[in-house]
Amino acid sequence: MIEHAHSFRRAWLTRAMSFVAVTVMAVTMALSVPYAAKAGTGAVQGEDLDALLQALLFRDVSEVLSDEGRAMADDFVEAGYGVPKPAWQNMLDRLYDPEAMAHAFRSEMGKALEDADVAPMVAFFTTDLGQRIARLELDTRKAMTGEAAQAAAGEAWAALDPDSRRAKLIEDYVQANDLVEMNVVGAMNSDIAYYRGLWTVAGSDAMSEGDLMREIWSTEPEVRADVSEWVYGFSTLAYDTLSDEEFARYVEFSRSEAGRQLNFALFAAFDAVYADLSRGLGAGTSMLMQMYDGEQL
Repeated sequence: MIEHAHSFRRAWLTRAMSFVAVTVMAVTMALSVPYAAKAGTGAVQGEDLDALLQALLFRDVSEVLSDEGRAMADDFVEAGYGVPKPAWQNMLDRLYDPEAMAHAFRSEMGKALEDADVAPMVAFFTTDLGQRIARLELDTRKAMTGEAAQAAAGEAWAALDPDSRRAKLIEDYVQANDLVEMNVVGAMNSDIAYYRGLWTVAGSDAMSEGDLMREIWSTEPEVRADVSEWVYGFSTLAYDTLSDEEFARYVEFSRSEAGRQLNFALFAAFDAVYADLSRGLGAGTSMLMQMYDGEQL
């Protein structure tokens, strides 16, 4: 089954590629817990957090992620697990609930930004430039849903003169936010959580923890290559309409204390949510396969 699951990775391995362009794997039923019940006592709450999330277009992001998740039914059918498409679709529709996703991200962002001053973050993303960036990132994420679009983005990056200012700005942006490394680790952790969820239901057929870790991390070079292609391709397309000066201002914000705190919070929030998401999808997959007597684990 591991080889089948790897075929899905391209759809969800990229996460906090930028402050808005994010991808999610799945949503567990636990995500329906109200935000107030999940947030820590020191978490950023109320108007400050809402202002930041509104500036980042998080509600729109949740809708995009929900649509992507619900569109994965055909991928599972093609994997040959012996489960009919309506069953996959029903599970994905419930797991990828946009309201549950919005509650989960809001909760984890509040905890991740504990003791942080969100005012500079809100100030940047409520400027005309900040709002343009948020919209460009969201629209580019919508556009890069297929392999053809992702390949075109990668080609656009490869076509850039590496000595040009734009290429150097993209490199600075990626490095300032540690986008490749953070996404590689996150993708590996999501894989691990998926199989732990899968084998929670599968029981005795489970692979040992040591074998699982070796199997998952053996794919690290492939994941790193995919992540790098996505990150640089996305950055090439998303900020194409920004002038070099405007893009440089974004890079400067990324390097600021507020920018670093926000980047950390986004990765921390999505990492926390993804662990639950991946386990939920794994458990749901195993239950459906047993229910329909599909492919053996």
